[in-house]
Amino acid sequence: MTVESIKLNVSTPIEPIAPGRGFYRVEEESLFVQIGPFCNRRRFFSYLEAPGILLDFDRHGRLIFLEVDIPRRRWREMKDPRPPSVVEAADVRWLNFRNSLPQPALETNPDRTLLKLVFGSVDRPLNYYIAKSVISQTSPDHRLAALWITDIADDLAGRQISSFRKELLVKRSYFA
Repeated sequence: MTVESIKLNVSTPIEPIAPGRGFYRVEEESLFVQIGPFCNRRRFFSYLEAPGILLDFDRHGRLIFLEVDIPRRRWREMKDPRPPSVVEAADVRWLNFRNSLPQPALETNPDRTLLKLVFGSVDRPLNYYIAKSVISQTSPDHRLAALWITDIADDLAGRQISSFRKELLVKRSYFA
């Protein structure tokens, strides 16, 4: 069943903003976005999906991984997309699970170093960090309007994402 809109629970942050980054797998023509380290406290539990889009969540409804299997050459190029300038820290949890997402529009900059997944429009969006380079844009009643990935690196043979994961392990962050 496809949900009409994605309802979020947004509350006061209970932990630091998680590290996160996008990695465009050049050989596979897909984008992997890891949010925080994979550890016992942040394991896969459920998902939401649309054709070419997969969002993975832990058992608490936190987004832990995002995959876009639509090649970036098919993302709609915008002249000068600007991520939100005012973004708040928050504890953001998804309330819909194991449903299908509405198909988002994919918008990017000319360099393809950022991506906006547009699920709907809203006049006065609220912006919350999901991770350091992942932002959720919501309506005032906390329905998801867009997800921004603001830092995407080209990744050959999985080297960049592997390096990112090793760095998280070395730091032994709060999330481990």
